[in-house]
Amino acid sequence: MSTSFDERERPTARSTPGARATRTGLIALAVPHLEEPYFAELSSRLVRGAEARGLAVLIVQTEGEHSREIDVANGHGLPDIDGLIHIPRSLTVADLTRRTSPGPLVLLGEHIQVSPFTHITIDNCGAAKTATAHLIEVGCRRIAFIGRRDARPSDAADRRHAGYLEALEAAGIPADPALTAQVDAFTAEEGERVAAEMAAAVADLDGIVCSNDSVALGALAALAARGRRVPRDIAVIGIDDIRAARFSVPALSSVAPDHDQLVDAAFTELERQLSAPIGANLPVRHITIPARLVKRASTAR
Repeated sequence: MSTSFDERERPTARSTPGARATRTGLIALAVPHLEEPYFAELSSRLVRGAEARGLAVLIVQTEGEHSREIDVANGHGLPDIDGLIHIPRSLTVADLTRRTSPGPLVLLGEHIQVSPFTHITIDNCGAAKTATAHLIEVGCRRIAFIGRRDARPSDAADRRHAGYLEALEAAGIPADPALTAQVDAFTAEEGERVAAEMAAAVADLDGIVCSNDSVALGALAALAARGRRVPRDIAVIGIDDIRAARFSVPALSSVAPDHDQLVDAAFTELERQLSAPIGANLPVRHITIPARLVKRASTAR
């Protein structure tokens, strides 16, 4: 495994007593929403990574619903699989420890970070801190954060908001609660709606950090409709670096996770569990994937 991972071993957890002696060559991938470009692109990368390793992938869309995530974790409605890569939005550690059909499991994302299950994520706090610091470096001082979601809490969004606040504090810029906006979902439609409201309410707004690129693309549309020039009037940055970020007008700056390392880590950890003898104790790993700033026209002030 690449040494650039931030890898910390947790207490050991017993591997699956019911692990199969023979493999099916099929794994399951549970994702919240394939309509969200980031999850669609991540799924595509994981499918390609599986094919390179001689595996097939069954993709299950959970909509982030608790009951559906539990069903997938328990194998309900699934064929025989070698293992599961799960991107949960509602599952709890208690849900996972009660799995009725246990087997190799790798969690992706922030939602369940400290648990007896191997977990891979990006540094969401650090990503937003990098994004915010970049806006400060290009001269922004009245910087909004669009992407809190308190009605349906999101661990990733919470950590990204925390990173935004840390960057402001480090620069000596007071945090203004009026510059943090809620969204109902992490979509371009919500980004467009909220950015329009923010631009109308805050006359001296000069920067926006969005919780993901989809929200940021909506913000770009809203600002263009209001005649606000990006980046001259308001600089905009997102997180995730989806493909569409390169083709927006202006092209969207973003913070890009190392997708190749993420895919490699997911399959390395899955194979580690698949190869372990039945009853063996395996160290549970938490792996943080690095991210880098990608500067484009939306912040080129």
